[in-house]
Amino acid sequence: MEKIFEQIDNLFVNGVINGIISIVIAGIVLIAINKLLNKFIKKKWPDNYVLQKRIKKIILITIFLAIVCSEVKFLKSFATALLASGGIVAVVIGLASQEAAGNLINGAMIMAYKPYKIGDFIVVTGHNVRGTVIDISLRHSVIETLEKTQMIVPNDIMNKAIIENISQIEHVKANYLYIDISYESDIDQAIKVIQDLVVKHPLFIDGRKDKQDPLVPVIVSDLKDSSIQLRATITSEDNVQGFQMLADIRKDLVTEFKKEGIEIPYPHMHIVK
Repeated sequence: MEKIFEQIDNLFVNGVINGIISIVIAGIVLIAINKLLNKFIKKKWPDNYVLQKRIKKIILITIFLAIVCSEVKFLKSFATALLASGGIVAVVIGLASQEAAGNLINGAMIMAYKPYKIGDFIVVTGHNVRGTVIDISLRHSVIETLEKTQMIVPNDIMNKAIIENISQIEHVKANYLYIDISYESDIDQAIKVIQDLVVKHPLFIDGRKDKQDPLVPVIVSDLKDSSIQLRATITSEDNVQGFQMLADIRKDLVTEFKKEGIEIPYPHMHIVK
């Protein structure tokens, strides 16, 4: 029995008892650190902390395994290699210009600086991407479009692009309604019809800072070859409600313009015989 214990004792650098004590103490310390990091992560990233907790878990497990291996003689060299592998992180950061590594670095920057978060409605300028952010990982961001499809955009693109975060608008969202009428139509009556329809819509909100301004500003935005273009500024609570309101008003305008004798010009048509 003594020989067996002696053989086991010889497996550890400082003896089996000291080795086990060191491992237990290290485990207790890492558990305490884990709890502190969990609180910090939830406070720093209250909306999305799953990825951060996974990274934290991997790091702590790696440290614990390195400590265990360092106490065992024949695993000590492995522990050194395991700890030395931390240098790989520096290499990865140095290779951030490469696509894969760049996505990881840019993903970490997005999570740290939070230009957008899960649930935000964003527009990625120059890439024809608009929709609600439903997931953010180190590699990519997932955006659900208005058509209910999902677009997976690499973080390398997201971190470099100009992003319009509509969800972070403090008060209201301005939406623009463009409508063409014929030169023979009554412009003032057309403007009145538009304003009346907008004010009656349940999703419309008063977004004026100065109450002396028109409730629904309508201007002549262009004089075309065969039509006059009007532009109405319509305010809503957010982009989604604005999109719905514009769709409803366009539909109602067709009916109301017909009643008022206001003509919406047809496109030029060529008949080929």
